[in-house]
Amino acid sequence: MTSLSQRDALTPGRPARRVMRRATAGGLPGAGGAGLAFRLEGAGLGYGRDAVLRDVELDVAPGEVMVVVGASGSGKSTLLRALAGLLPSREGRILAGGEQVTGPSADRAMVFQDDGLLPWRSVRRNVELPLSIRGVPRRERERAAEEWIERVGLADAADRLPRELSGGMRQRVQLARALVGVPRAVLMDEPFGALDAQTRADMQRLLLDVLRDTSATVVFVTHDVDEALLLADRVAVLGRTGVRAVLETPDGEKGTDAAARANLRERILEEL
Repeated sequence: MTSLSQRDALTPGRPARRVMRRATAGGLPGAGGAGLAFRLEGAGLGYGRDAVLRDVELDVAPGEVMVVVGASGSGKSTLLRALAGLLPSREGRILAGGEQVTGPSADRAMVFQDDGLLPWRSVRRNVELPLSIRGVPRRERERAAEEWIERVGLADAADRLPRELSGGMRQRVQLARALVGVPRAVLMDEPFGALDAQTRADMQRLLLDVLRDTSATVVFVTHDVDEALLLADRVAVLGRTGVRAVLETPDGEKGTDAAARANLRERILEEL
């Protein structure tokens, strides 16, 4: 494995290359805004007495798509849950928008591999759920849900129950549910990992398309290096106890420079 200098590991996030436009989400009042910046300063993360990650230093720029890759057990999901406010830092600091992360927030939406859809609620009602919890008036939340259901290609399935949907369709519902409230950050924990290859490719294309219409920062966890290269503005590589490298993807539309992409792929595999 190649080593990484401390200077390289701490390089701040550059502005994301993708076009950043605020999603209207049906005109929800007070929703959205600029993407959320994250900073981890000497963060130690883990469960109980065991530290999975130590002395983590990482910056994620507003509106950036940061993809985190690493071997099984390297702490990818642990890092994501800490950013979501679901796991407190054992040491150091975790900042979101310059403020200490102390718990979950509506500004930070989570997308999991297990879609977590409520089986008794239709697609429409599942997508509306975050807005209902926040007390958004019914007409506004229905309008916002309708917009996002259409944007993820499920307008004809809005009244179906989760059991009537394929795995890919369920993930589309989860994506719409995460974005309907116009969060400033979306944290995605291997959301396409259980899908077949074709459905996974379809979901990757859908995600890229949807992100063109939102300014949200995205932190996406995967073990698939090719998925990381397709989606990322930058790739953070986790080693045994921390961040080994933070690497920029090639310029262009998500790395269409084949030679640069191949070189970066090799570099990531060396760091793993």
